Amino acid sequence: MRALALGLIVAALVWAQRTKKVSAPTATVEPSSTKLIEFPKIEHDFGKIKEEDRTATTRFTFKNVSKEPVRILDVKASCGCTAPSWSKEPVAPGKEGFVEALYNAWGRPGPFSKTLTVRVRSEKDTTKEESYILTIKGEVLPRPKGPEDFYPTKLGNLRFGPANHVSFGTIKTNERRTLSVTLYNDSDKPMELRNFKDVPSHIKVSYLTPKGTVSAYVLPPKDTAQVVVEYDAGSAGDYGFVYHMLKLPTNDATEPDKPFYVTANIEEYFGELTDEQLREAPRAEFSSTEYNYGKIKAGEKVVHEFRLTNAGRKPLIIRKVKASCGCTAANPDKTELKPGESTTIKVTFDSTGRSGRDSKSVTVITNDPRQPTTNLIIQGEIEAVTK
Repeated sequence: MRALALGLIVAALVWAQRTKKVSAPTATVEPSSTKLIEFPKIEHDFGKIKEEDRTATTRFTFKNVSKEPVRILDVKASCGCTAPSWSKEPVAPGKEGFVEALYNAWGRPGPFSKTLTVRVRSEKDTTKEESYILTIKGEVLPRPKGPEDFYPTKLGNLRFGPANHVSFGTIKTNERRTLSVTLYNDSDKPMELRNFKDVPSHIKVSYLTPKGTVSAYVLPPKDTAQVVVEYDAGSAGDYGFVYHMLKLPTNDATEPDKPFYVTANIEEYFGELTDEQLREAPRAEFSSTEYNYGKIKAGEKVVHEFRLTNAGRKPLIIRKVKASCGCTAANPDKTELKPGESTTIKVTFDSTGRSGRDSKSVTVITNDPRQPTTNLIIQGEIEAVTK
């Protein structure tokens, strides 16, 4: 019994020792820093910037707080309006580097907030890499508007608003339209605006001035006049996209003859046709409108014939055939088809100087009132020839 009692006492002591709460050590360990660099500030507020000042620049400095040289790998801005620059050489421990941000305020009135992402890497251990986000913000005060805003296209000392180009868009052969462009003399001397040159017969051009509509005019400095263009699509004798470059002669010492462009997409006017008239009309029917030549080597030529049939009841007339670029030529065997008659449009594509996926179009315009314009597509893949 005595031995049993002694055993129970020993067991109790062992159990008490195991369940006794162990107090935590009182000593603390300072965590070591894993940062490579440290920026005193990561945001800069420019406040209010004048747009006419064009740019604003700030510099963020940083300190290498590691024990190894570090290098900035790159700095990426959140938009193209911000141009970053930075320390290109490695920064030694304890030394400072910089990231500079230039914000382009021109044409960007109003509040802004942009970021720069900075990538940093240890020179010794390339697995140690960090990223930091820097922010610039502010407000751009809009500049007073001037001639460059109202008349943005400048040729010599003459400005055009909005451009030295008028586009009539789609215009029917029964239409006449008039458009105008404003001219501004940006010089300190009077400018002679003379009669336009190279004007086709279906276009009329004049100047609208305080003296009325004239064919020539002396434009005072810092003053405006208007070029008025009248377009008669019916007398153009053409179809589809039509492009003309006119010349505006002046006495400007810089570029005296100014180019002036007039474009239009001319469509035939068929009138309001009844169902019976549509049934009697010509109809352009292509066996296919696309051709894939597969893979070719650069410099090879591809020839394909698209077949066109007049599925209507009156003669079908091919008004125009035009390729999208000079590398492609297209010629129809015939330009007028009787009902039921067919022809081919031979398309030749020259792949010289081209590579990769390529697609070209040929526009065919007919007197089919249902679908006067058809685009034929020739496409494929061009392998570059290595020397």
